[in-house]
Amino acid sequence: MFTGEYHHTIDEKNRLAIPSDIRDKVNTKIEGKGFFITIGLDGCLFMYTPKEWQNIVQKINQLPFTNEKARQFQRLFFSKAQEIPDYDPQGRILISQNLKDIAKIQKKAVIVGVSSRIEIWDETRWKNFESEHSKEYEKIAEDLFK
Repeated sequence: MFTGEYHHTIDEKNRLAIPSDIRDKVNTKIEGKGFFITIGLDGCLFMYTPKEWQNIVQKINQLPFTNEKARQFQRLFFSKAQEIPDYDPQGRILISQNLKDIAKIQKKAVIVGVSSRIEIWDETRWKNFESEHSKEYEKIAEDLFK
């Protein structure tokens, strides 16, 4: 399970250091090696281990191809996906310029552990999201867990 918030800089070659806390949580014998990154929701990127990626793929493939919204989602989700085979020796991954542009990530990024996935945010967007929704946290919890 991924948790925590980590602030890092993306270098000029679009490399992002993945914190050792996150790297250490991945059991490559069970989860597989590397990651898959794709377009997320709320303006961020989603990053999955290979095992979790297969779970997501199974769920998405169950959507009816006759449904227009399902086809639109599948096209966008999979066409933007990038497989990251492994970290470099410094624990960095390479994020495609396309995904970086989609998430509007400038120089500073925030890596957020969200249970079975990791989210990658532009630092300013993350601060705005956090500022806006932190005030509603208790109300959201009440509504979800009634």
